[in-house]
Amino acid sequence: MKRLSLVLVLVLGALLLCTTTRCQVIKGTFAIKNVETGMLLRIKDANKKDGTPLVSYTPVNWKCMTWDFLHAGGQTYQLRNLYTGKTFEPNANQSAAKSLGQQPFLLDNIKQQYEFIPVTGGVYWIRLKDTELYLTPSTSDGASNSEVVLLKKGKTRLQHWTIYEQNPEL
Repeated sequence: MKRLSLVLVLVLGALLLCTTTRCQVIKGTFAIKNVETGMLLRIKDANKKDGTPLVSYTPVNWKCMTWDFLHAGGQTYQLRNLYTGKTFEPNANQSAAKSLGQQPFLLDNIKQQYEFIPVTGGVYWIRLKDTELYLTPSTSDGASNSEVVLLKKGKTRLQHWTIYEQNPEL
């Protein structure tokens, strides 16, 4: 009887935890904003060519700066750009800072899956699934069109991101 009570308490506790924001599924179209720089994620120059870098850009309500969040399970999502219909993934280079380039969206492609790990109050680390690499602006000054790369986790707000719903017409 004690074991049954313990199991019931654990199950109820897990269900209660999943009613918090940490277990909620993100649905819809969003801008992804860096906490430190205030800049949004964008494919450089809204270019539809494969390999175009992922960059930071001044916030604007444009399709090229809006991402459709497709839930892949748990805290993992694939992000499809509303303007290009594509996503981004690490380029083939083996440098310490992995650059990211636009590629065709392939459902369930692990190289295109990102975990949104809660930091606090609507702030996330965005980690490439099954790696220790996190989305990070290449500069801390908020320069427009500066590349966003993948780096190991550091003790910096540069790796902190927020999202907000965005439904652009352009």
